[in-house]
Amino acid sequence: MVKKTIALGMVLILSLFVFVGCSNSKSSQMANELRYSLKGISFLTISYDEEKITFFESDGDDLVIKEYMTENKSSYYAKVTERNESIHISEGGKPFFKDGFSRYIEVYLPKSYNENLTVTSTNGDIDFSGMSLLLSVLRIDNSSGNVTLDNAVASDIHISSTSGTLNLGNIEANQIRLETTSGSVICTELDGNITYTSTSGNADIKSAIGSGSYKASNSGSLNVVYAEVNGDLSFFNKNDSITLTLPDNLEFEFQATTKNGSVSATFQQDLAINGRTTSGVVGDNPTVTVKAETNDGDIMVTQ
Repeated sequence: MVKKTIALGMVLILSLFVFVGCSNSKSSQMANELRYSLKGISFLTISYDEEKITFFESDGDDLVIKEYMTENKSSYYAKVTERNESIHISEGGKPFFKDGFSRYIEVYLPKSYNENLTVTSTNGDIDFSGMSLLLSVLRIDNSSGNVTLDNAVASDIHISSTSGTLNLGNIEANQIRLETTSGSVICTELDGNITYTSTSGNADIKSAIGSGSYKASNSGSLNVVYAEVNGDLSFFNKNDSITLTLPDNLEFEFQATTKNGSVSATFQQDLAINGRTTSGVVGDNPTVTVKAETNDGDIMVTQ
């Protein structure tokens, strides 16, 4: 009798695992579609938590949001707030037990929309690789998801991430702010006045135009290549290296300070060393200043 009871219990447990496995393998289906005209709208905010948000370019005048879910309930649909010139779209509810439930979002943004756009996500990826943006202000805030942005032009661009990677293509704005905690930044081209701050993430800027301030408050390498400089540049990295490439024809005042690292430059003949500081003037008519500082990292500058 005891053996039969044990066997029956094992069957029930196995059945439960099979049931849970089946529920976890459900695929997401399109559950909800939202459509809004953006005529007269100056502020658009899209905010989700764990969902991946993928953007596509639309030739129409309407914003279209498609929500795909493994479980279709109206209480899980997005919440929308319309007020004056703004639309705010945020995620709906979720099951109390989220195992087996997933949701992802497709956003079809009209090509004609050129006002203010804010996109936030906690753990989901934000993907703009399917479209180009021409906006007044673009703000993207993410925690642990990745951000992919290929082409964006705006007056002001602000992108922040805690631990996710920022995969950026060609970014142009009067003011560009990039903020990370431990996430990395990889960028093809930045054009504008750049402010980069990080705690321990790496930055790899393959081409930059303009001016900038770069600060890594703890660690993480700074690797920046400037194709054109039209304003001052400053770099600080507490415990890692700074690798900087400057245009051949740039004339500038230079200063590099390091406590426990070394300073090397291809224009060493124009520099003098005074204690921990290496400084000098490159060219007859310097137009900008270039400063670099580390505590425990090397500074390498080529021109």
